[in-house]
Parts: sequence; C-alpha cells; structure tokens
Amino acid sequence: MWKTTNRKQLLIMYTLDIVIKSFKTITKQYEKLKGVDCIEAHYYRIIVRDLLLEHKYSEQVENAGKPIYHYFKYQLPVFDNDYFLFLYNVYNPVRFAVETFDSIEEIRKELS
Repeated sequence: MWKTTNRKQLLIMYTLDIVIKSFKTITKQYEKLKGVDCIEAHYYRIIVRDLLLEHKYSEQVENAGKPIYHYFKYQLPVFDNDYFLFLYNVYNPVRFAVETFDSIEEIRKELS
C-alpha cells in the first residue's frame, strides 16, 4: 500500500498480526456468505495456520524456500473472488508453500 505525502511515496509494512486479523475477517465474511465449509474460508484458515507456523519456525521455512508472510506484508488480503482465485491458482507461490509446508520436518511433526 502506498501513501502519498508531500510528493513522497511511503511504503507501509503490515505486521504479522494485522495480516492474520485481515485473513480472519475475510474468512468470517466467506463463512457468513457461503457457509463454514466453503473452500475460500477453508483455504484462508490454512493460510493463517501456516503464517503462525512460519513465524514459529521462521529459519526452517526460510531454508526450505517456503515463506509466505512476505507476500502479504506490503499488501493486505482483500475480500474478493478474483483475489481468492489468484491465491488459489496452482502456479501461485503461496499455494505451493501451503501445499508443501508439511515437507518441513518440524512443521510435519506439529501438524501430526
């Protein structure tokens, strides 16, 4: 997100907490609109879980090349079907990381 002040552009970095709150808000919106079991809400719950795991095991996630937080720290997720389809696309690096997060041993142990 860019903010303009006195002809200077300022880049705003969002904390992990803000990113997670945004995903949780969007998840609730999808649950209200489509039901608790809809694919959008389910996928966003997984992303929240993986953001928390990435924070806990940041070194292991970075070494495995599967960080996801950096995709959201400068632009918050939005409640929009096109945005969901973008994140859910099989070629999106967030989806790749989400689908393969359990290949990191520490995360696999925690998830089992």
